[in-house]
Amino acid sequence: PCAAGLVVFALRRFLPPRLLDVGGFCNGILGGLVSITAGCASVKHWEAIIIGMFGGLIYEGASRLIKKLKVDDVVDAFAVHGACGL
Repeated sequence: PCAAGLVVFALRRFLPPRLLDVGGFCNGILGGLVSITAGCASVKHWEAIIIGMFGGLIYEGASRLIKKLKVDDVVDAFAVHGACGL
């Protein structure tokens, strides 16, 4: 899950608009946790890290899409729970 937070942190650091925020970092961690929740009993540790990283990528993509579509989602609830939960 922390890997997801680092992925989001790195993406927000190197991709435009290059804004670092604690909320995005925390939501990236939450996205990783939501991504791994369903399969947590049957995956190995290294698989959980990879799933968490994909969760961070999915969170960042969904968050940017929601902002681009101008949907009012202040806390990125859809990006964390809706997109990463799939």
